[in-house]
Amino acid sequence: MKLKELVNREVKIYPGDTYYKYGIIEEVNDNGVLFKITSAHPKSSYTEGKYVFISFSSKLTFEVL
Repeated sequence: MKLKELVNREVKIYPGDTYYKYGIIEEVNDNGVLFKITSAHPKSSYTEGKYVFISFSSKLTFEVL
């Protein structure tokens, strides 16, 4: 499956992190992925409803739900 085929799918972002964060993939480009955060642990730096761009250079990992 190609990464661009995952647009509009919900994923768990950085699944190995201490604090959970989930988002919907909004856009994929050559530099990284734009997520709309759907749920995040209160101590996470991510906020529900916000958009976050994560570059591939940040060693992005996620798990498709």
